[in-house]
Amino acid sequence: NVSFECRENENILILGRPEKGKSTLSMILSGLTPKYNDGNLTGSVTYDSLSCEEALERMNIFSLVPQNATDFIITSTVEEEVVFPMQSLCIEREEMKKSLDEALSFWGLNRYRDISTSELSGGEKRRLMLATSDVVNSKYNILDEAFDDLDVSYRKKLSDRLKERKRATVVFASHYLNCFDSVFDKVYILDGTLALADNSSIEEFSKIEHVVFENKLSSDELIVKNLTFTHPHRSVLEEEPFKIKVDNFSLKRGEVITLRGLNGSGKSTFSSILCGLYEKDSGEIIYRSKSLKKKELSRIVGYMFQNPDFQIFLPTAYDELAFALDYLKLSSEEKERRVKELLKLFRLNGDAVASLMSYGERKRLQCAIYYSLNRPFYILDELDSALDYEESIRLIKLLSANGAGILLITHDEAFADAITNHGYYIEDGVMYAN
Repeated sequence: NVSFECRENENILILGRPEKGKSTLSMILSGLTPKYNDGNLTGSVTYDSLSCEEALERMNIFSLVPQNATDFIITSTVEEEVVFPMQSLCIEREEMKKSLDEALSFWGLNRYRDISTSELSGGEKRRLMLATSDVVNSKYNILDEAFDDLDVSYRKKLSDRLKERKRATVVFASHYLNCFDSVFDKVYILDGTLALADNSSIEEFSKIEHVVFENKLSSDELIVKNLTFTHPHRSVLEEEPFKIKVDNFSLKRGEVITLRGLNGSGKSTFSSILCGLYEKDSGEIIYRSKSLKKKELSRIVGYMFQNPDFQIFLPTAYDELAFALDYLKLSSEEKERRVKELLKLFRLNGDAVASLMSYGERKRLQCAIYYSLNRPFYILDELDSALDYEESIRLIKLLSANGAGILLITHDEAFADAITNHGYYIEDGVMYAN
């Protein structure tokens, strides 16, 4: 039940907890009204007195930077993706080339022009969506969790751009970040209705206290020594091969540590090696005095991907959890009991169609699957993206409660500092201890 207006050159921030309708509202504002059998849309959205349908015909009235960039990328290379909307708008070739060069340069994507969009990291895909939004030069911009997945430097670039540009912008977010200060003309809270936020309600979305994990540390330890890796795809497409180099890394059971680094620095690539998806060039990954192979790593390290859709492929949440439990060879009665427990523990509806669940719900489903498999170690890649601090911390506590070691990848400095003061930093593929 929402009523509001965004005036020319105005920046508006809409804060909301997970599953409160932020993405649904962002789609409606973009003219992409969701079609639900049990839904009912009333009221209107108008742009400069134009109806939504009339505005869509003008094509560059508004643009959307979606929460899940992968769902909206439609071409095979970075350059093609940025050019495509300009071609649709019949922009002159010289102007198109100038806008392309400026957008790729500003968002640090020049070197990736000819790279497949599927090879980009989560943060790079987010920057690609921002670049396509820039070249369209629309009057109204809708940014759904656009600051998530961006490292500190690009969060600042986006903040500065919002302050200086002459467009109306609506930004949706699950928590209040320091880089939002002085950016927005109005801040709203979305919770059934839309209300102007006061200082105390904004504080609730930015508040995070230091977390104490009461886990007993084990002598069991995952150790990485002298590891090297050359990326099999990006090395072919870039001038210089992208390489990973890790001299020393360790994670004990019961421990929670962080891995930080800029977009594209190698965090997800290292994670893929650690869980057995990629084969290292050299070095060792050791657990209980044994050097592990790829297949053995996949049974020890659970990797929760940055994008939950890479791991969810069955029709319903119930189907996903039941399939995961098949690996444990349980009786049908025991499996049924455990699935019900997992649904309750992770606040999921078993009948929900997985592909229609919110982004945050799909992340909780990922966590529930790995919790059921009870791995000794977990990598949580950008867990806090689209989840508030309270829910992110609750999920980490659940996964670590049975003595698992947790490697948390995040760009949120406040969140990382609240979780632990121990971890690693990766820069251009080279890992350092914090």
